Amino acid sequence: MHSFKRLALFSAVTASLAVAGCSNSSSSGSDDTADTQGTEVGGKATAPGGMVAQLEPKSPLEVAVAFFVPGAAAAITGLEPVEGADVELIRVDNDGNQIGDVLARTSTSVTGDYTLTVPDGTSLAGNLIVRITGSNNQQIRAQVVDQEVDIDPISEFVLQKFIDRGADLDSLETDKVVKLRGQADEFDLTAEADLSSMFAKLDEEIGDFVEGQVDSISTPEGDVTEIAGDFRSSALNLGLHDSDGQGFGTFATDTYSDDFTFTDNGNGEVGVTLSANASAYAFLGGADDGSAMVEYFPELADTETESFTGTYGSNGVLTIDGEFEEDIDGDFGFRFPPVTYRLQKTTGNNLFFLLAQEAAVRYRTIDTNEDGEKDAVDPNQKDGDEVMRSLEYFARLPESATDSDLSGDFGLVSLLTELREGAGIRIESERTTVTFNGDGTFDAMAGSLVEIARNGTGGTTTQSGPSDAGSGSVTLEADGTISDIGGPANGFVNDTFDFLAVPDFDGANPNDGTDFAEIQHSLMVKLPDGSAPSLTDRTYRVFMLSVTFRDNGSIFLNNMGFDSTLTFTSETAADIAGDYISVVKSGSLAAEVGKESFALENTLDVSVDGSGSLTMTAPQASGGDGVTTMDGFISHDGSLGLLRTSFDPDGAGTAAFEDLGLVVLVELP
Repeated sequence: MHSFKRLALFSAVTASLAVAGCSNSSSSGSDDTADTQGTEVGGKATAPGGMVAQLEPKSPLEVAVAFFVPGAAAAITGLEPVEGADVELIRVDNDGNQIGDVLARTSTSVTGDYTLTVPDGTSLAGNLIVRITGSNNQQIRAQVVDQEVDIDPISEFVLQKFIDRGADLDSLETDKVVKLRGQADEFDLTAEADLSSMFAKLDEEIGDFVEGQVDSISTPEGDVTEIAGDFRSSALNLGLHDSDGQGFGTFATDTYSDDFTFTDNGNGEVGVTLSANASAYAFLGGADDGSAMVEYFPELADTETESFTGTYGSNGVLTIDGEFEEDIDGDFGFRFPPVTYRLQKTTGNNLFFLLAQEAAVRYRTIDTNEDGEKDAVDPNQKDGDEVMRSLEYFARLPESATDSDLSGDFGLVSLLTELREGAGIRIESERTTVTFNGDGTFDAMAGSLVEIARNGTGGTTTQSGPSDAGSGSVTLEADGTISDIGGPANGFVNDTFDFLAVPDFDGANPNDGTDFAEIQHSLMVKLPDGSAPSLTDRTYRVFMLSVTFRDNGSIFLNNMGFDSTLTFTSETAADIAGDYISVVKSGSLAAEVGKESFALENTLDVSVDGSGSLTMTAPQASGGDGVTTMDGFISHDGSLGLLRTSFDPDGAGTAAFEDLGLVVLVELP
């Protein structure tokens, strides 16, 4: 199996592959393309086979035949050209409704191609539309932001996303819309039989990516000077891989820490420089017969640096684009679709959080040059799928930290993933309070430990109990690096000294006498000093990553979508809403990877006290006896929450837990 030792963000953003369909235009809105005298636009109109007949005009004879002989549903594997359809050029408002008269008309050829001339003085823009309307008034449309404009389900899907998310269509930067369309075309998608099914498929496969791009394009630029500086990041990455029916699969865990510098390039653009730091990757691979093996790959810091750009919006979101990438590694080749990385800044300080949803398709490779080296993927030899979920955090570093800066009570929430050959997977979470004394020492209170475990044959167990109290010393460097904190682990603190992270990893391979790997992340937030911040009417973006083990052998990696929010309606209640997404292996480690999702809406009971201790519970969203608990801490200013999440399927308490993970609440401006 392929070993992913770096979040795709860092390799994908530097890929030199050209984006399909990119325009040479440097326009940034309709005003830049106002001189369109004699401009011709054109492209190809295609649709799912089940809709083509609705879009093409019918002769009276065809209508009569259809009345007596019902049409059969076509088995469609791709899009088909729309022949002889009317194409109309119009303007629309921000809700997608037509403004004024039709500006130009034409028809598609037998191959679905069309060409029309844009009237003099009509600017290319996000609200200039070509459309085809079917017999049932269903439309497929495309934004005329370039001279080459294909009309198909992806163009309609992208337009709908701009409309749904409240974009000002007329002011969109046309070159960015062109790029988005090209990126969407790079996804490997199979057409569905009808348009509604196609849109559902598109939303499942590329919805998160397109929404991220739409938000970046349509959100006013932010003040990059407020986030410029040196940052440290670290990430916890979990993955499930399959082998397309070959009886082998993996559960993988990955961690890495890196140094970033953000600079102001003007106009909301952020210059990003990355220097890789230490990392570790491990997986448990095999089948549920007790023979699964553990592989562990620690890495030292990489001296190379990489540079790329992002955009920073007035909503506090830093967006970084990962382009399509293909990676050849011996017998295997990997194709990564484009990813939009959205980092949300907290309102209280320069902290960013990211929940990345990534995937790769694995292929066998071939030797195209006949020189003995395999240098290309063979698209006819797909070998498996690899799906990853990452919770990553970025903190701006101080310049002259001293021991006295690190003082006060901090709430700690941790998540540990342990892999052991023959023993399976163990997930453990601790919740406790740590007091830093301002003199290079700390005291940890006795806290709470919960674990869920899956053995080598798919059976599950749950344990809970107290964590140990203790004390120790901390070595804090001037740049915020924690080079020692009571043991071999290290970490970092942010420049306002109210967030602290301690990533840690350990492991051994067979030549060391045993097979095991442990990766742990401990996050700490500074707590209120006796008086809890008011939470009523405050809204937070929810970053959640959890693991579920079921007694039937199934494994779930769970996360919530970027638009998921939690709003406190009072000091004792909160509403949560968003997409709950699971990557699933049903019944076995060797099972194929699948995906499930549902819209989550629920009300939580809230308990918060003056020490910052925060607990929220909710009944099972779909009915039943299950209870979700999120327990942890809220920061001294209420801008950040760190919690662990657990799910008890029968309401019997911690002895029956099947789910465990981390939740980060980031207040929205």
